[in-house]
Amino acid sequence: MKSRFKDLLLVTGSGRNVGKTTFICSVIASNPRKKMSAIKITPHFHDPSAGLIPIVETSNFRIFEETDLNSEKDTSRYLQAGAQKSYYIQTTDATLKEAFQLTSVLLDPDQPFLVESARLGQILTPELFLFIQDGDTIDKPFSVEMRQLADATVFSDGKEFSLDPGYVYFNRSWKIEEHDYA
Repeated sequence: MKSRFKDLLLVTGSGRNVGKTTFICSVIASNPRKKMSAIKITPHFHDPSAGLIPIVETSNFRIFEETDLNSEKDTSRYLQAGAQKSYYIQTTDATLKEAFQLTSVLLDPDQPFLVESARLGQILTPELFLFIQDGDTIDKPFSVEMRQLADATVFSDGKEFSLDPGYVYFNRSWKIEEHDYA
């Protein structure tokens, strides 16, 4: 059974460059009075960029805190958008749960947070789960599974979205503001 994770907005997508980071940054910027943190999770291991401070490093995962406000890295963009803290996790699928749990204890328990991850939706249930999709079709079976788990699908060309990120807000829980689209 998957545990429910309070105060978590999870964003995943149909692939690379569909606008996940841009969407998250817009949500953060649209909620300037809320102190938020953001986490980027990837299965790709590579040398950390300047500004990534190691917190935990094992053979299966690495957790970093982003401190560079001037790079084009996703974690730096979160800070530029207004996130109070930004973390970067490199992990295998087998250690995703452990790496995420270790990172989650670093967060303020009264603070909402956003996570960009392809696989986190498999191991927990976020308060709000959004799937970003480009185009009309999804090629990967895993992406189909994630879309089915998501609370809403947001269509994107990488820069513009079918759901305005400003309509996603935190007020004791993550919500999507309802609008008439007539």
